[in-house]
Amino acid sequence: MTSNKPCNCSNKTRTACGNCSRLRMVFLMSYTLGNIQNPVYYSFQAEDRKFNDERQVATQMLGRLVKLHRGHFFKIAVYDNQTAGKPKLFEFTKEDV
Repeated sequence: MTSNKPCNCSNKTRTACGNCSRLRMVFLMSYTLGNIQNPVYYSFQAEDRKFNDERQVATQMLGRLVKLHRGHFFKIAVYDNQTAGKPKLFEFTKEDV
């Protein structure tokens, strides 16, 4: 069952959309940074079309986004963004990266 939320994005673009993207990646940040929010990223739609396996899409996202946070996270959770209930697919720890 997919989400039927109205969306204005174009499926032809490379953008990441909270409604249309296949994966949602949440960086669980280190507690030493203080009280900050965990950043959430969505997969690019071009990568969703290019790769059939969710783990390949997550690996592409991970390679791109891990540099932004410079190791200030302890876990990365990956969720299915198109299934109702948004189930967790898998997670990466800091040692996996």
